[in-house]
Amino acid sequence: MNVMSTFQEEDYIKLLETLIKVVEANKGTALGDDNRFLDAEGLCKKFIGHAASALYLFGSTTLPSVKVTDRGISFFDPGSINVLGRAALESFLVFHYVFVEPRSDDEKDFRYYSWLRASYIDRQKFPPRSEEGKKQLTDEKKIIDALKEKINNNSIFQQLDKEKKKKLLEKGQWRLQSWTNIGLSAGLSEILAKHFYSFLCIYAHSGCQSAQQVGNAETAETQKDLCVATMKLIMIAVANMIKVYCQMFVKSKDVIQKDGDAKKLIDQWVHIGTFLQNEF
Repeated sequence: MNVMSTFQEEDYIKLLETLIKVVEANKGTALGDDNRFLDAEGLCKKFIGHAASALYLFGSTTLPSVKVTDRGISFFDPGSINVLGRAALESFLVFHYVFVEPRSDDEKDFRYYSWLRASYIDRQKFPPRSEEGKKQLTDEKKIIDALKEKINNNSIFQQLDKEKKKKLLEKGQWRLQSWTNIGLSAGLSEILAKHFYSFLCIYAHSGCQSAQQVGNAETAETQKDLCVATMKLIMIAVANMIKVYCQMFVKSKDVIQKDGDAKKLIDQWVHIGTFLQNEF
């Protein structure tokens, strides 16, 4: 059976429920010396939001208040599902790259501080509209400088060539790998990490192919066909997110150990994501 051409909603819901339980299991965990645990949790919650919203949209959308007809409008939205699929995948890949893949303490600090500093640099580009906003940017400039010092003193940073150092410090380019390479290192097959990800980028960037596909899909069945594979990809990402979250947070492992069915389902979708070749 082509695993990417069918969709089992019950399995999707089971995986999503398990991830939520895994995150909730860490309530009360000490934050440590910085906010990286809190940021990791926030990134995972962002991921959960994308996955939950995609499932909601997959059931179609009804807007009774939009009076195009007497009963409002009802439609299926494959474009938004595919955009959410890309956002969910990237959230998982960032989580893996920043919080899970690093092995040494220096590498963990380097990737986290680079990612964190980049977000402050991005915010400096937005012009403040109030005195409070100006003060916030001034305060955050001090944080940027403090993080720069930490990065400069990091052994991983010191091994980079001059050009990479410049891009990281001046432009905030925190990723040293492509999305494809991060996906491969996270255990995804090339068809997902490279080709399917590129396909979803077409939807996120409103490429002509996305407009043509949505425009030509006139029946509910053909509209759903445009994003069944994306729903499967999100299931793969959810299974992997559960796996890596349990690696980072010890309390989360108990949730999986107490639910044999969930563990079997997680292993199944992690395996599919690793060995999937042409079935999308």
